[in-house]
Amino acid sequence: MSEPLLELRDLRVRFAAPRGGSVRAVDGVDLELARGESLGLVGESGSGKTTLARVVVGLQRPDSGTVKLAGEPFGPSAIPAQRRRAQIVFQDPTTSLDPRRPVGWSVAEPLAIAGRLTTRERKLRALAALDACGLESLFVHRYPHELSGGQRQRVAIARALVVEPDLLVCDEPTSALDVSVRAQILELLGELRARFGLSLLFVSHDLAAVRRVCERVAVMYLGRIVEIGPRERLFDAPAHPYTRALLDSVPGGDPEHPRVAEPLPGEPASALAPPPGCPFHPRCSRAREVPGDRCTRSAPKLTPTPRGVVSCHLHAPR
Repeated sequence: MSEPLLELRDLRVRFAAPRGGSVRAVDGVDLELARGESLGLVGESGSGKTTLARVVVGLQRPDSGTVKLAGEPFGPSAIPAQRRRAQIVFQDPTTSLDPRRPVGWSVAEPLAIAGRLTTRERKLRALAALDACGLESLFVHRYPHELSGGQRQRVAIARALVVEPDLLVCDEPTSALDVSVRAQILELLGELRARFGLSLLFVSHDLAAVRRVCERVAVMYLGRIVEIGPRERLFDAPAHPYTRALLDSVPGGDPEHPRVAEPLPGEPASALAPPPGCPFHPRCSRAREVPGDRCTRSAPKLTPTPRGVVSCHLHAPR
């Protein structure tokens, strides 16, 4: 088996709370991403997805644990040649593009920071990146406010691609777009993966988008990974009660057989004071099936199953 491109081991991130204590944003995450693979990361708001994405690209330093990219330690202190190998596309390109500069300048800026190319070479690379993202050369001289939301997101993707990364992290890249533009951006990501051999970490609460672009899916709850599995298996036969609840909270798309969305019971537990045992047990309809109150007493570990890996006492060895 070949070495994974991205490897996270026992990753933990805590933030100080305003009134004392700390918030467990990421709480002991183990995750791998193969070269050329597309992995979806899903979960409710506040589950730790964005914090994990920022750690992966070196924008957030973990409190403990390790991040390896292509077998080498990776993080904020990595050398520029290593840092360029993992790039991120944010949710809202309006806040990540300089409104005072034409978009050609924004796309070429990462190359200027690297300092290895001439002005002409940077311009040509920026043009090529914009062209790969479906934008003509005339867009080089336009400003962000002159573009539509979908065009701005294409510019953001081009800026991430211009340094030729191995890993592209997309943090809710379509949530601010309308349905038709969303489909175009998802199609573009698929084309870019195939053309450049990219690995993709796709962070989203949009399960339909995840199902379209990802080969595997990791489910996150309260800073922890609770299930990882192949896309079709996870969507068709989820093993963790939380994954099932997430899927049930989405309305069915078949007009002949509509499915009424069932909201998740209760509210997510506080990351400042997580419950003992399994973090999902206060909202879990199946906790009573586990003997000995194990759900309230001990946190389950990720356990391999025929369906993937799952952190649930229902699937733990007896």
